Amino acid sequence: MKKATLLYALLAIIPFYAINAQVSHGGSPLPFIKTKSTPVELFKDMPSFDVEKEIKLAEQNDSDLKGGYQFAYKFITDLNESNSGITSYLPDGTRIWRLGIRSKGALSINLLFSEFELPEGAQVFLYNPDQTHVLGSFTYLNNSEKKILPVSPVQGDELIIEYHEPASASFPGRLKVGEVNHAYRSLKGYEPGGDRAEYFCMPSPVCFDDEYATVERSVVLITINGVTACTGVMLNNTSNDGKPYILTASHCLNKNFSVKNPDYEEVAGTVVCFFNYSSPTCDPVMRGTEEMSVASSFYRAVNEKNDMSLLELHEAPPVYYRPYYAGWDISGNGSNPPYTGIHHPRASVKRVNIANDKITLKSFDIGQIDFYKNAHWNVSKWSTGSTASGSSGSPLFDSKNRVIGGLSGGSSSCYTPVDDYYFSLSKAWEPVENKNQQLKYWLDPVNSNKHTIEGFDPFESNPCHRLSNVLENNLQDNIEVTPFTGTTTGNMFGINSLKTIEYAEEYKINGNARIYGVYLVTPPITDNAGQTDVDVIIYDGNGEPQSSLRSVKFKPKYTELSIIDSSFTETEKWLNRSQESFIHFEQPVDVSGTFYIGYKINSPANSTFAVYNLSKGKTSRNTAWIKSNDKWTKASAHPVLPFNTSLYIDPVIQYTNGVSNETGVEQPIKPIISAVRKSIHILLLEGIENADLLVYSVNGRLIHQTVVTSEDKIYLPDIKTGIYIVNVKSDKLNYSEKIFFH
Repeated sequence: MKKATLLYALLAIIPFYAINAQVSHGGSPLPFIKTKSTPVELFKDMPSFDVEKEIKLAEQNDSDLKGGYQFAYKFITDLNESNSGITSYLPDGTRIWRLGIRSKGALSINLLFSEFELPEGAQVFLYNPDQTHVLGSFTYLNNSEKKILPVSPVQGDELIIEYHEPASASFPGRLKVGEVNHAYRSLKGYEPGGDRAEYFCMPSPVCFDDEYATVERSVVLITINGVTACTGVMLNNTSNDGKPYILTASHCLNKNFSVKNPDYEEVAGTVVCFFNYSSPTCDPVMRGTEEMSVASSFYRAVNEKNDMSLLELHEAPPVYYRPYYAGWDISGNGSNPPYTGIHHPRASVKRVNIANDKITLKSFDIGQIDFYKNAHWNVSKWSTGSTASGSSGSPLFDSKNRVIGGLSGGSSSCYTPVDDYYFSLSKAWEPVENKNQQLKYWLDPVNSNKHTIEGFDPFESNPCHRLSNVLENNLQDNIEVTPFTGTTTGNMFGINSLKTIEYAEEYKINGNARIYGVYLVTPPITDNAGQTDVDVIIYDGNGEPQSSLRSVKFKPKYTELSIIDSSFTETEKWLNRSQESFIHFEQPVDVSGTFYIGYKINSPANSTFAVYNLSKGKTSRNTAWIKSNDKWTKASAHPVLPFNTSLYIDPVIQYTNGVSNETGVEQPIKPIISAVRKSIHILLLEGIENADLLVYSVNGRLIHQTVVTSEDKIYLPDIKTGIYIVNVKSDKLNYSEKIFFH
């Protein structure tokens, strides 16, 4: 009997979003000086435990079936205002309740509010005593049907909960701390740039240009119950209605089958999914953005006999997350190679595996449970990559990028990339009549009896695009922080002896758009926590940056249970590594034509903040600007070190050109678009004689632009196989459609 190790969850310290929302609700706790004067009775101390014993047990579990990678010790508590903490009142009648929690020696502490129901106007904050790490505010918008709220870790072994309730509140808020998780070992070694070499064979999606740019958006990192992590995939259904279904492995929810008859509804409520957690560079691999997550889900189906689990998120991801719902194939024939696995090994950024040999259905025997016979796809050998703990639940895609299975386990590693097992969707489709143990009821609600469906972009008619002057020419691996030499010291796009502190990146678009947020790729920043003071600024301009349209603070918000934290809060991300961060605008910024995205460093003179730029000689055009003596200058005309470059600052935009529903004018009948053999056939209707045709890659790069007449055929002989966005617009029309070139 063959035994194989389940590739189960591990929680890499990654932030935790609050339930039912993904946007910071603003506000701040009371001033630091007031919290310093609070009495000792504020704190509740957690009991001591044998840390060395727990570490040894956890290390054993890393390599057997006892559990996933454990990083924390869980205390079950019953802490509320009636039995803990201190209550006081402000002059306006606002009731303040503070509770301190101390767990000696903890690297971080995260909580579960087992009761969470707030009236409108109330706020909850969590922070460490010196307020360098603040989560919140959490408000009535975080209320959920389950009346619970899991929150991200706070660094260190002390945290304070602070609750504000206005005198006019409609009802007394309910808050109870039901769990305290003490992190006893660090996972930095598992993060990109850490000292582990297990990932060397696993390339990131960005290494493949646009090949996986669409389908990889369906893959998410999942954390469960604050202590474990797996991988999941968003799946489409035959209604094409955008229900946010997440497929993962059942053993991710029941601790490797060690929990008998678990309450899957309760476990589903503790799930947090992280979107777009990918490296912005191929080599080296960097930590990705953690600011896009959706917390809490509904249990829909679990079948332990084949390791299938289907969840539905409490809310669908918003447009600027650029979500994608993968298609599937339940025919059971496995199609033809190549096959692709996309996953989050050890809760790291996404990686890609490729298998070029035909797969077969086999029995997978782990000893913990008797799976259905011949119900798992066996990948006998990976041509590229392998899997690891935390990859469990990740999708196996066929050659048409349809999901055919989810990872249960296996024995592959970078050194021996062989013998992984994925539960087959065909065997999980309708093995029993119970709707909570099958996929068919949920994924084929219209009873179409289809065996395959295509993927679905819920915002396909008007998607968001990530614009990038770095990515558009695949130059992401040619970035640096350019230093000055000689008598000029410091960095060209950071603090330097020239005293320049303000920089900008230029973008040009056709027509109008709204910006939802900005990616910034930054080197390690060694400023002390809480001291980095940088403004991210959007400018309009004609030939140079001019009027400021919006200015927000660079305070990336973590997004899950991890060492770096983020739950739509004002929480500052720890910036001591090369990484990508996403700064979301609570109100989108409208732009048109040429606009600029910049940053101004307000930190002390020793700040190390900068943004990566293309190194000298890697681009023939310049899009970077520097402000000196209140005058903007192109980097190509820099008085000390002139050269063409671009800054790694990427806006996420949605085009708003032409007629929209906001104008009250009805859209004419859409054009007919078809793609055949590297050509586009356009048929314009209703008296539209000509229009502009624009072809974009899925990452927003303009590939082709021309004018088409009422019926026209455009040839694109050099275009690569893949998915593209075609935009057709005139004074009467603005229409976008996704097409696939074979």
